[in-house]
Amino acid sequence: MSSRFGSSNLHQRDARSSLFENYSGDKSRTHSASPARAGGYGLGATGASGAGGVNAYRPATPNSRGQYSDAVLSELESQNDNELEGMSAKVKMLKDITVAIGDEIRDSSALADKMNDSFDNTRVRLRGTMNRMLRMAERTGVGWKAWVGFFAAVSLVFWYVWLF
Repeated sequence: MSSRFGSSNLHQRDARSSLFENYSGDKSRTHSASPARAGGYGLGATGASGAGGVNAYRPATPNSRGQYSDAVLSELESQNDNELEGMSAKVKMLKDITVAIGDEIRDSSALADKMNDSFDNTRVRLRGTMNRMLRMAERTGVGWKAWVGFFAAVSLVFWYVWLF
């Protein structure tokens, strides 16, 4: 299996999930080491390896009949509740983000539709203006190229006055 994942250990579970993995039911077994967190059975406040590389461990071993004490189970349950609250907060945050993304997408789509309508209206107006200009040019006997040149010259004069 190590050839499948190379030299990475990212596929391995963290220390909290291996709390009961060495339990075989025999009494001669040594205590399994679980990282302590303020007297608990989970990861310590300094992380998995600790700041100095040394962690204090609290044993979580069953009694002779394979049962765990109520204190151990209560501590594990409270840790589970704390982790569940943390995950619930993260899920709520992700939900809020996705709702905000959805709102932004709807707003952007509405804006794009409005812009599309505006461009379409502008295209229709320009087509009408061009058609009216061509009809006017035909009635006066001056070609449309002359009118385009005239409007270009007027536009250049306005542009020159505006810049300088």
